[in-house]
Amino acid sequence: MLRWIYQLYRWTTAAKFWFARRILPAGWGIGIASVIAATMLMGSPITPLYQMFALLFGLHAVALVWVWSRRARLHAVRDLPTHAAVGQCLRYSVTIHNQAASLRHWSLQETPADPRPSWQTFFHSREPGEALRNRFDRFFAFNRWQWLLEKGTLFAGGDSGNAPLCERGSSCRVTITLTPRKRGCIVLDDMRVLLPDPFRFFQRARKVFAEEVHLPVLPRRYRLPLLHLPGSSQYHAGDDVASRQKGSSGEFTSLREYRIGDPPRMIHWKSWAKMGRPIVKEVEDVVFPRYALVLDTFAAGSETEFEEAVSVAASFVAEIDTEEVMLDLMFLGDREHVITAGRGLADSMKLLEALAAVDVSPTENFERLSRLMARHTSDLSACICIFTGWSESRAAFLRALDAVGLTTVAMAIVTDANPLPGRIHSLRPSHVQEDLMRWR
Repeated sequence: MLRWIYQLYRWTTAAKFWFARRILPAGWGIGIASVIAATMLMGSPITPLYQMFALLFGLHAVALVWVWSRRARLHAVRDLPTHAAVGQCLRYSVTIHNQAASLRHWSLQETPADPRPSWQTFFHSREPGEALRNRFDRFFAFNRWQWLLEKGTLFAGGDSGNAPLCERGSSCRVTITLTPRKRGCIVLDDMRVLLPDPFRFFQRARKVFAEEVHLPVLPRRYRLPLLHLPGSSQYHAGDDVASRQKGSSGEFTSLREYRIGDPPRMIHWKSWAKMGRPIVKEVEDVVFPRYALVLDTFAAGSETEFEEAVSVAASFVAEIDTEEVMLDLMFLGDREHVITAGRGLADSMKLLEALAAVDVSPTENFERLSRLMARHTSDLSACICIFTGWSESRAAFLRALDAVGLTTVAMAIVTDANPLPGRIHSLRPSHVQEDLMRWR
């Protein structure tokens, strides 16, 4: 029975989208008025009603014929930024090349990907609070369907508004506005030109020829208080080349004779020419802080808390100055992920892109995460842990970090009011910004 309900929801959702795109609010109004007038005429030969019905029907027919006769053949090139961010309005321009008749009274619209869930997703998902609904709602699962549609809609908007006159064979630029609703990657592959009739009852949606593009959407970020991260600078062998690009680390200290194993790039050629034997430059040891940002991806059944944890992690990535320190983002997914930024390596944008694509791990495995941390502990000044919820396994993970002498800063996204250990800063999903500003 639920399979038939699912198919009914799929068909009705597709029909609703098709009609909503092609019938404007005024068109719905005139259609309802025509039905009411026709109903009142049954058995009541009132002349004014006949006249109203004839007028409405005539307008209806003229609008349908007009909108069906409208044509357009357009080629579009999108000028997109490299990234977007969740919840932030994005405006980008589109260059339109008109290959058919002149266009008047038209607009562009980006079509989001189909948000309808698969049968497996619909069957196995549970809407938050679904167990508290009555038996009728649980049986038909309409609220679950609406919730999944909301989750699957990648962006809001995508309209250009009224576009200027575009002559045949000419080009024009149009601005489209959309707001990403979730992190990840938006695929733009279905742009339509909307051609309404003069009465704005109906409109035609014609396909625009445009290349498919992918727009990465970075996680939402929060403001953080002034950061004073713990831990001291560490010596990092082999990183002197990167460190000499910025700051005082790796500065020249003296000259000495060449020893077997010295890199050729450190040879001081002028001194060799003067002394007649190889002379190399000696530089000071490379010393700078290196932090690990550990994201807890073990959040099965806690998608809201997980999204907030990703946003908090992105906030730290954006706030920590990778020009002066190194930052390692660590998490478990389909494999072990360790992504490093700073000190002449990748910039923080690489870490934000990784957070945009991170997903929930199917099973909890803090033992594997502990082993991953153990391989890098000797290089780290401190560790920042962002937990999705709180449990004994997470507490054991922190104790393991303490046992090897690594300084840690821990935060947990929790919904219940149970107090956490004193060293753990709790963040409520609905008050993350407020709780972050209270953190010291």
